[in-house]
Amino acid sequence: MSDQEGASREQGFVFLPAISGEGVLVRRSQIIGARPNGHEGAIVYANGSGPSLYTSLTTRQIADLVGAQVVKP
Repeated sequence: MSDQEGASREQGFVFLPAISGEGVLVRRSQIIGARPNGHEGAIVYANGSGPSLYTSLTTRQIADLVGAQVVKP
């Protein structure tokens, strides 16, 4: 992937599906963190989006989606 493609992808939007079948569109660059929600999926924290976003994606899937580094304990 070129630097331009990487920058374009980073600026883009991602769709976070909800367990209910609906979902939310959020700018990739606004995702600042996520944690498991205790059931299926995760709670995503986004800069400037208001309330937390609940998604059916796992935290590992979200990490892959935003290109986060996975740290092995």
